[in-house]
Amino acid sequence: MPPLLSTHDIRLLRLRAQRLESRAPREALVDVVRSIVGINAQSIPAMQLALRARVAGLTLGDIDDAIHQRRLVRTWLMRGTLHLAAADDFGLLIGLLGPELIPGGRRRRLELGLDDETSARGLKALRFLLKRDGALTRTKIVERLNAQGVALDRKTQAPIHLIGLAALKGWLVYGADRDGKETFRLADSGLAMAADQASLELARRYAQGYGPASAQDFAAWSGLRMARARAAWGALAEQGEIIEARAVDETLWLTSLALAAFADSASPVVNLIPAFDTLILGYANRDLIVDPAYQAEVYHGGQTVPVVLIDGQAAGVWRYARQGKRLSISIRAFESFDAETRRLIGEEADDMGRLWETPVSLAWDR
Repeated sequence: MPPLLSTHDIRLLRLRAQRLESRAPREALVDVVRSIVGINAQSIPAMQLALRARVAGLTLGDIDDAIHQRRLVRTWLMRGTLHLAAADDFGLLIGLLGPELIPGGRRRRLELGLDDETSARGLKALRFLLKRDGALTRTKIVERLNAQGVALDRKTQAPIHLIGLAALKGWLVYGADRDGKETFRLADSGLAMAADQASLELARRYAQGYGPASAQDFAAWSGLRMARARAAWGALAEQGEIIEARAVDETLWLTSLALAAFADSASPVVNLIPAFDTLILGYANRDLIVDPAYQAEVYHGGQTVPVVLIDGQAAGVWRYARQGKRLSISIRAFESFDAETRRLIGEEADDMGRLWETPVSLAWDR
C-alpha cells in the first residue's frame, strides 16, 4: 500500500529537494544549480537571491566567476523562460526543450516581421557575427545585423525574439556582462540525447529536485507536451525509480531514497525566497505551497512576488527597495509571526544585505 504523506511531510520533502532546508557550501554552487536543474533567471537580482537561499556565504563574485568560467550558463530553457543551468546540462536541456518550444513562438515572430525566410537570414547573419566578433550586446547585434541587410527595429521585440530563437536552436547563450550591459555569445557544444532518453533523464532530475510531484507538475514546470511528460514519468515508475505516495486527495511520486532519508525537522525552517523562485513555479498544483486563500497575493499578472516560507509553506510576502546606502526590506505576514520566526526572518534579511554588501533596515507590515 502506498505510504501516506501529510501536507507537512510533502512541504518538507520538497524543501529538502530544493536545497532550501540547509544551505550547501560555496564550492557546491554548480552542484546546487544542477540538483534542481536550473534557477529561474528572468531577473538577475532574483536569481542572485535564489542562489543565496541555497548556498551558504555565497558572494556575487562566486556567481560571476562561475558564469565567466562557463561552468554556469544563462539561456532560455524550461517553459521558454530564462534559467541559469549547469553548463554540462546544456546539451540535454536545449536538445530536448528547444524543438518543443520553437513552434510555440512562431506566431509572435510573425507578428514582429520575423517570417521563416527573414528568421533564417537573421540567424545565419547573427551566427557569422558572433563567430567573427565574439560576444556582443543587443545594441551591437542590431547595428551589425542591419549592416548585413537584416533590418530589425531596436524599438520592438524583434531583436530579442531572433536572439531567443537562436538560443532555442542551441547555439547562442548569454555571455558575461560588459560595462553593465548583457551580452550574447556562441554556446559551447553540449552532449545531446535522443528525445525519449532526454525526456526520461529530465523527468528523473525533476523527481529528484522537486518531488513529491506528479506528471502534471513535471509537464507544467518543463514546458514539455503532456503526452511526452506522462510517458517519461510512467517509464520512471515502471523502472522503480520513483514510488507512489498518497497525499491528501491526490497521488504524488518521489524517489525511494528521498522517502527513506526523510525525518521531520526539529525546528522551523524559515526562508526568504525571491520572485520567480523555482519552488513557487515548479508545480502545476500550487495549493500545498501557497494556500488558495493567498494565491492572488503571490501569483498575479503572470508574475510572482517574493515569499516568506515557513517549513516550505508561504506564510507571507516581502519586498525590498534600495534607499540611499541601505536595503529596506518590508515583511507582511498572511496571519502573524511569533518572536522566533521574526528572529529567523531577521537573519535571512541580514544575509541578503551581506550578499549585496548593503546594511539592512527591516520593517513589519504586521
